[in-house]
Amino acid sequence: RSPPAPSLPFPFPRNGLVGLLYGEFTDMLNDRVRYSVSLTESALTIQRISSSPGRTKVVFNLTDCVGCRAYRGPDSADVGAYFTAYFYPFKRRWMSAGVTRQRVEQCFRVALVQDPLANLQEAERWAHAIRDVRRPCRIMILVNPQSGRGQALQLFTGHIQGMLTEASVPYTLVITEHQNHARELVRKADLSQWDALVILSGDGLLFEVINGLMDREDWQEAIQIPLGILPGGSGNALAASVHHYSQ
Repeated sequence: RSPPAPSLPFPFPRNGLVGLLYGEFTDMLNDRVRYSVSLTESALTIQRISSSPGRTKVVFNLTDCVGCRAYRGPDSADVGAYFTAYFYPFKRRWMSAGVTRQRVEQCFRVALVQDPLANLQEAERWAHAIRDVRRPCRIMILVNPQSGRGQALQLFTGHIQGMLTEASVPYTLVITEHQNHARELVRKADLSQWDALVILSGDGLLFEVINGLMDREDWQEAIQIPLGILPGGSGNALAASVHHYSQ
């Protein structure tokens, strides 16, 4: 069995298109299953290598990709390295109408040579290339620990933190300590450190943040910073309304 082909650097012509990277890798759990993987500025295309016709091809839009990481496996005797890309494409709901974003994880084993370090470097090259297509957004996350019957912080650590880690998103977590804490913080903060402010709470904390932005001397510029809402309250009427009218 021949080893996987090495990755080709940018730019490479393939099927009439110019891409960023192309390589052939094996499945994470079964090294007899091989895939051809190509990366362009807009998509990651995965096709199983098989002698039978009608090979399955899957195309993932990079706008649905939240991140990618490279790593060594748990077995120290394994010379291969791995890279995993995380996507959240729209899919049809199971047993209900409509679509929703659902998590899809694509993992590949890189074993081009018998040198573990060289394989890890190749996996990191792919991970960097996938991440660099879209620079992660730097965000400040403000959490009211009293929201949602005291479960807002648990919601962050149990669900959101893992997604941020997968996406390699740099973030600053602020846990508010008293009423108007967020308002005072946003009014004085150097907003150039972040690309967006994300509020994990009920409706009240968002109003504090908006009031803090409007209190600033540079309010006309500050109010342009993107704001995100993660529903962490009891009713979450505002978040529900924003979601409804953005569909």
